[in-house]
Amino acid sequence: MMKIFDINKKYGVATHAYPFEPYPVTENFRGRPKYKFDLCIGCAACGIACPPNAITVALKEDKSKLVWEFNAGRCIFCGRCDEVCPTGAINLSQEFELAVKFDKDALIQRGELEPAVCEQCGKAYSTKRLVKHTLDRLSKTNVSDERLQSAKKYINICPECKQHNAVSNITQGQEMEIK
Repeated sequence: MMKIFDINKKYGVATHAYPFEPYPVTENFRGRPKYKFDLCIGCAACGIACPPNAITVALKEDKSKLVWEFNAGRCIFCGRCDEVCPTGAINLSQEFELAVKFDKDALIQRGELEPAVCEQCGKAYSTKRLVKHTLDRLSKTNVSDERLQSAKKYINICPECKQHNAVSNITQGQEMEIK
């Protein structure tokens, strides 16, 4: 018995009092992804990159909101969402305790974003935050004010209307200027 105490004294404590004390994890531990709604632009890069489809981004049926949803029960903690998020709205945390008794909704995080509507046809095509983020990024580049104004007009139109405008310009013999 005394030999065990000598070994313990020499090498230190090898176990942790886990349920009573927080378990120490390493700095690069990949725990539960945390969603910061105020930073999300609704680009859906996280949903596209998620291998187990734990993150979904879709319009509501009435097309009034874009719904971002994360299901921790499906997550494999790969960290792809953290890697691809352009604004840092998703970060992996140190949290690893995800057990719930009866309420499976405790594993789900949701966020709703307001959609951007096409100026020509009125159809939702993106989110207002993504359009604003894109315009902010464009304004920080070294482009002329004239080009920036034409980009602002162009970005507020859905892809179908952009295609229709391009086709009608070409059929009318107008050249498209691409810079």
